[in-house]
Order: sequence, then structure tokens, then C-alpha cells
Amino acid sequence: MAEPTKTGVARMRTRDQAIAQLKQDDPDTALTRNSLDYLIASGKLPHVLIGNKVLINYDTLVELLANGIADAPQEPQGGGIRPIKI
Repeated sequence: MAEPTKTGVARMRTRDQAIAQLKQDDPDTALTRNSLDYLIASGKLPHVLIGNKVLINYDTLVELLANGIADAPQEPQGGGIRPIKI
């Protein structure tokens, strides 16, 4: 988890604010709003939902980007063509 800031308050940002802050910290960042939305929807980036507003901890986002995302191995889903019993 992210370390608390000097004031002890989490730096919670909306998605747009987090992207703007990240671009200010790193102008060459490749993270987009769509990729941030994917991280939130997939559960890889924790968030707080207040009404329609999604808030994320900016320090957690930076830590996630710095350390990478460990994907769990996925199980095969089967698929293919199934025989039909007549």
C-alpha cells in the first residue's frame, strides 16, 4: 500500500486529476484515461466511489506503475466446437 503523505492525508484524485498530475510529474507518460479506467474496472487499482465520482489514491497509482502489475495465471476456458449428441 502507499505511504501516507507528510500531512498524513491520502492524495485522492479523480481519474482526470490523476492523469493531469501524472503528466505534470512525467510529461512522457504513456498512461491514458482508457488504460486508467481498465485498471480500475479490472480491480487492479483500488478506488473509492462517491456518487458518480471515482477517486483513486494517487500514491497507490504511482506505486502500481513503478512496481508493475502481477497478473495471476489464467485457467484455460475450454471453448472450441462441442459435439452434438443426436
